[in-house]
Amino acid sequence: MEKILVFGHKSPDTDSIASSIALACLQTKLGKLAEPRRLGNISKETEYALNHFKIGAPELLTSVSNEDTVILVDHNEPAQSADNIKDAHVYMVVDHHRINGFETSEPLYYYAEPVRMHMHNTL
Repeated sequence: MEKILVFGHKSPDTDSIASSIALACLQTKLGKLAEPRRLGNISKETEYALNHFKIGAPELLTSVSNEDTVILVDHNEPAQSADNIKDAHVYMVVDHHRINGFETSEPLYYYAEPVRMHMHNTL
């Protein structure tokens, strides 16, 4: 079974790390061999959250190759992604940002939904 690497952007915040972990877990439950990764250092906030839930930080990944199958979370821009991302097989993208400079050589699963916060007056 082919391993799928799941990771967010190079400046991983809590949603990027949590998304990587959650989507890798979901893909595993769906019968895929998926593992979360991170592209940068863990922030203090993320470290606190991981410690609170007793979850280890994903392994650091710096580049990918044409032998790698990947899922991108919380980003889609090549400049924000792993080095050599254009070489990898992008299996899926799950994001909430604008689509910018993203291309693939074949069809893929792409889920993009904007997340908007609404402030309500409670007066």
